[in-house]
Amino acid sequence: MNNKFFSSLTIYIGGILLIIGCVYDFIFVLFASGSILIFCALQFPFRLEEGWECSCGYDLSFMNTNSDKCPECGQLVVFEWTQNPNDFSRKTTKRLHLTVCMFALAVILFLVYITSVVLEAYALI
Repeated sequence: MNNKFFSSLTIYIGGILLIIGCVYDFIFVLFASGSILIFCALQFPFRLEEGWECSCGYDLSFMNTNSDKCPECGQLVVFEWTQNPNDFSRKTTKRLHLTVCMFALAVILFLVYITSVVLEAYALI
């Protein structure tokens, strides 16, 4: 729960810093890149068992087969089956793709900042 909150917080801060960086000063683009990298770091680890775990953290592999609610928190449980035994669940795969895209965005923002600093040093801007 805290990890999800801090992930959302860092991505919102990164977006705000990116807007400020485009309007005022490019140093904020560097800070936005760092914030997005922190967001990417908070997405780890990726585990195969995430499809068998409730959002409260209860391991659903020990759950009663007749019940469709989590014994720990009472939330409705939806099991996710994969085609191959060593595949990530759909939710984990989406999170992995999001992390890769955000990491690429952070690298691009960092390169934009470096380019602006180099061009400013040579007074081409």
